[in-house]
Amino acid sequence: MTRRMLIMIALTALTFGGIFGWKTYSGLQMQKNMQAGGRPPVTVSTADVIETSWTPSIPVTGSLRAIQGVNVTPQVAGTITQLLFESGATVKAGDPLAQQYSADDEARLAGLVAETRLAELNLKRARELLPKNLISKFDFDTTETALERARSAEQNLRLTIAQKTIRAPFSGRLGIRQVDVGQYIEPGDTLVRLENTEQMLVDFPVPQRYISQLFVGQPINATVDAWQNEHFNGNVRAIEPQISATTRNVKIQGVVANTENRLIPGMFVRVEVKLSAQDNVLTVPKAAITYSPYGNSVYVVRSNPTGDDGASIAESVSVVTGSTRGDQVAIESGLTTGMVVVTSGQQKLQNGASVVVDNTVTVSNQPAPAADNN
Repeated sequence: MTRRMLIMIALTALTFGGIFGWKTYSGLQMQKNMQAGGRPPVTVSTADVIETSWTPSIPVTGSLRAIQGVNVTPQVAGTITQLLFESGATVKAGDPLAQQYSADDEARLAGLVAETRLAELNLKRARELLPKNLISKFDFDTTETALERARSAEQNLRLTIAQKTIRAPFSGRLGIRQVDVGQYIEPGDTLVRLENTEQMLVDFPVPQRYISQLFVGQPINATVDAWQNEHFNGNVRAIEPQISATTRNVKIQGVVANTENRLIPGMFVRVEVKLSAQDNVLTVPKAAITYSPYGNSVYVVRSNPTGDDGASIAESVSVVTGSTRGDQVAIESGLTTGMVVVTSGQQKLQNGASVVVDNTVTVSNQPAPAADNN
């Protein structure tokens, strides 16, 4: 019985050993054939490394707000008797917007005017009597003071009546009204929003490494999603005198023209801060750069001197990138003029891979690309 079990175990071991040996042999043969035939070449598109003169820019994002903007509020409490504006209307500085109830104040004003007139007459008589010693100097001073008080009370009430006519503090466009006729309002209550949008302020952050290249009056260019094909030009108005300890950015305020009122406060905006012009800058399309936490790189296409068919190979090269301009990025080191870099197909490449160049379709490489409306 033991002899039969030993024979079965031996036959089973021989069978599995044969199968394992065949699999190993087949795998080695397949690997050998693949090495003999090589990997198929990867189809890529390319672009030349060019030297040019350009004006680089810092691409950032920001938000818009009106150069002047306030919530119109009353100065004194009272009931609204008239609303003299429509929501969304354009007004000029000083235009009346609302009228508060003032009939009681106007009635009191009539009495104060009469008191002022009486005080003037009393002072006139006192001036005639004083030289004749018919009144004392004390009585004269009292009469003179009474006139000053009467005039002050009259002027104060006139100011209160004037404040009950609520006017536009500056020219601009109104928002949606927040009150109705007959509503009692107090100082601080909002009647309507008023914005002067002929010019717009642009608030945006810039990384601290660019601080040495920033200055007041520096040109900027802004675009928004609502008007993709339009560029709004302006300049830097102010630079915050400190760096944010949280983001290490410096806050910049720019101003752009908005004569057609296309820009609205609160809009998200893309801003390009124009830097000083540079000469002899090496540039490649942004699509050519492979970004990595360990450093940026590109694939350079070179001829293969050992290949039988003279095929090209792709070689990974580390680069130091600089400023950007549209679809282009400046290369500070790693490349030279005339090199050819891969712009599409990098995800299929490894260092030394064979490539076939097909530039039937190329990536964008424009310094100021047009916006895509699709």
